[in-house]
Amino acid sequence: MSNARVLYINLTGVTCEIMKNLVLAGVAAVVCDDRPYPEAVREMPCSFFHAQDMEKAALSSSTSNTDTSEPETKKAKTTPTTVASAIQSKVEELNPLLSGRNSIEERPLSSLPDDYFTQFDAIVASRLTVDEAKRISSSLQKVDEGKLFIVTDTFGFDGCAHLDFGKNHTYRRELGKDKLSDLMNIKPYISIADMLDVELSGVKGRWDKVVPQTLVLQRLLMDYWGKSRDGQKHDFVEFAKGWLSTNNLPADSVSSDLEQLAGIADHPEVSPVSAVLGGLLGNEVIKGLTGKGEPANNVLLFNGVDGGCRSFVINNEEKK
Repeated sequence: MSNARVLYINLTGVTCEIMKNLVLAGVAAVVCDDRPYPEAVREMPCSFFHAQDMEKAALSSSTSNTDTSEPETKKAKTTPTTVASAIQSKVEELNPLLSGRNSIEERPLSSLPDDYFTQFDAIVASRLTVDEAKRISSSLQKVDEGKLFIVTDTFGFDGCAHLDFGKNHTYRRELGKDKLSDLMNIKPYISIADMLDVELSGVKGRWDKVVPQTLVLQRLLMDYWGKSRDGQKHDFVEFAKGWLSTNNLPADSVSSDLEQLAGIADHPEVSPVSAVLGGLLGNEVIKGLTGKGEPANNVLLFNGVDGGCRSFVINNEEKK
């Protein structure tokens, strides 16, 4: 585990919590986030970015735009322009023993080649579009060794995570104190790319006669956030109605009050939800890196109202 590297794509409250826990445990971090700082993280609940820091960054950026007397090279060093560059020093301070092993990637996600993702032991991502998640998942399927891929988001008091430990991942179940089972494989196994190809209207579980609302909401928001990247403001209510109809889902699949969900779509994260789900997922990453302990398969649904978190399996039968 000490030699592992985890790639974090698009920092959010929940992925920052995962990164904090793993960096403190000695797992090196590579941050890929080219979004503008501080605008992209102004509403994000995170101990890495304080309000005073972002105010200074915004003021410094504004000053540098009007003052042309300062050399461009000096401005670049003193004023972080991306989320990745802003967080780099803070991650180094968190665990000095990892000095030199943490790094950042400021290229846009779309410009990274498929084989870039295969160099990491685990990838933790938020705010991905469905196409981006499928692309990364498909690239990881091309290598034989198990590569952990987690796509997670929180929204209001709920959170959802898709987990893919790799087609050849093996683990030992804990049977008691200092007792482990023989090597086991994840069954049923389905990659994130295949999970996202499943028609939501047909997804059911042993205890779920209809697809869980939390799962539907994450998929809806992934598509909504992707559409909003064009810089234009889109009406969430109209988008949600059209999206539900396209996916053959009834209007109450997410909530009877789409106007209320509109506020969550634009400012989705709540600090305690991010912290709890981030802690749970950090533990899943450790399971994946060490092969010790039964991993969650293959969706986690978190309810911040009662604090419950349960597994939900999307299997090959639903894919068909």
